[in-house]
Amino acid sequence: MSKKPLVESLAPVQRRAFMKMCATILAAPAVPAAVRFAMNEELFGVAHAHGVEASLPTYFIEMNLRDQWDFGHVFVPPGIATSVASLMRGGSGDALSLFFTADQITSHGNGFYLTPDSQALVPHLGNIAVLETNPLCEGVIHGHESCNPMRSPGRSKTQGAGQQATWMGEPGYSEQGNDFWYSSTPTPATIHNYFQKGLTPDLANGITMKFISRFHTISHFAGGLLNAELSRIQSVQMLYDTFPTSVEDLALPTPEEAAVFAAALKRADGGFFARRGYDQTARAAHEAHLAAAQGKWYHEPKIVNLPFDEAETAYWQSGVPDQVGDNLKANIWEQAGWAFKLLSNDVTRTVAMEFDYLDVHDTREESVMKTMAAQSALPLARLIERIKEIPGMWERTVIAVYSADGGRSPSANSYGNSGKSSFVLAGGMVKGGYYGDVRPASNTGTGHTWDYVSPDDSGAPVVPVGGDGSGRIHGGRTWRTVMRALQIPDEALAAYPDVANQQPLSFMLT
Repeated sequence: MSKKPLVESLAPVQRRAFMKMCATILAAPAVPAAVRFAMNEELFGVAHAHGVEASLPTYFIEMNLRDQWDFGHVFVPPGIATSVASLMRGGSGDALSLFFTADQITSHGNGFYLTPDSQALVPHLGNIAVLETNPLCEGVIHGHESCNPMRSPGRSKTQGAGQQATWMGEPGYSEQGNDFWYSSTPTPATIHNYFQKGLTPDLANGITMKFISRFHTISHFAGGLLNAELSRIQSVQMLYDTFPTSVEDLALPTPEEAAVFAAALKRADGGFFARRGYDQTARAAHEAHLAAAQGKWYHEPKIVNLPFDEAETAYWQSGVPDQVGDNLKANIWEQAGWAFKLLSNDVTRTVAMEFDYLDVHDTREESVMKTMAAQSALPLARLIERIKEIPGMWERTVIAVYSADGGRSPSANSYGNSGKSSFVLAGGMVKGGYYGDVRPASNTGTGHTWDYVSPDDSGAPVVPVGGDGSGRIHGGRTWRTVMRALQIPDEALAAYPDVANQQPLSFMLT
């Protein structure tokens, strides 16, 4: 005989508020899936428990790196890594802008070759996917633009049917280095913000940190979705004012409700976890803070305090160079730390980061490559590490990293309208690998030209990229891959013509 849900022991007038409080408590990132499902089944019944699992929140960090970021010291393409001993390397002309020798580059399987500058990522490679044969950026000034074809598939400089201006929400927007673009497709962070606020109406609005050091920016575009626009944070003080230090006590308000919650925890015994395929340690590790004490269930008060203390500063800052730019606003390690604090406390679920390395022309010396590597690899590794420490959160988190206005050719004297256009996806549902390849094509006497190879639908690097852009991965496929990882329903995307018929890159996802 099936057990009666414990909520039925409460008076009908109490049940609605009780369900809302329990939803808040059990949806928190720190509550593992095993405990959450057990509690929801005992309290509200198995149908409700399955429904909750199907509508859990997801967390999104969009990391936008501007001024034609080069990941050459982070992820070395296999074709370069395996032939580097015979290549001409250096910081100018056609030379390969890679400053490590063959014996310093390490192989990690699935196409990954890392340098000493990116070793912090090694423990997490199983959930990091890299693709660098995406469409090139098309800004007037050697490719610089604020949109990017992966974030805004179908964007155009002439307004087509159903398209709107993408730049209207960006403070102080100017054409130089950004260009004026029109689109009908929401950018990833805005559409995620829209769906998460629909799931939890009182959720704080998602943010983008407008911390690029000069007039270059990133366009975030809602595509007509109501209340989807991100809050544009323009200074550190504005960030602190938007999210002041707060304390939230999630204790249940009445002894009757606390007793019901405690009874559900006790009834969800070891047999439940075994039947559901969970390890018993999932429950044991969390009984300490999901415990009944003198008839009252108590949850540690949630304190959100964005300024870093000494230990937090030491963790996030170590080894990460300061921003290189005209008007320094905030370092990338600070943005990563703030994003973690906001998302891990479920204050908001969408955070976009904006950062730059002041535009480099003609040469890319060793100091440039090493700085870019440390500024991207270390914050990413530490974000993943901290998120993984919270049981259940990594499985619901997506981190998308874009070379937001194009990458570079491996040759030192190159710009973002040629060569690589990089996309990095990380999360618990991501299947790790370096997908595609860049290979030496010819010897110019002072360096090399390069061949680019895209993955096919199995992920194998076999599709040649032509000089006309043929063979590059359609930006709509990258966009749909992010949407699938964020668990945004396919049917909700059919309204956007530039992505409606594109398929996710399934080889990137588990």
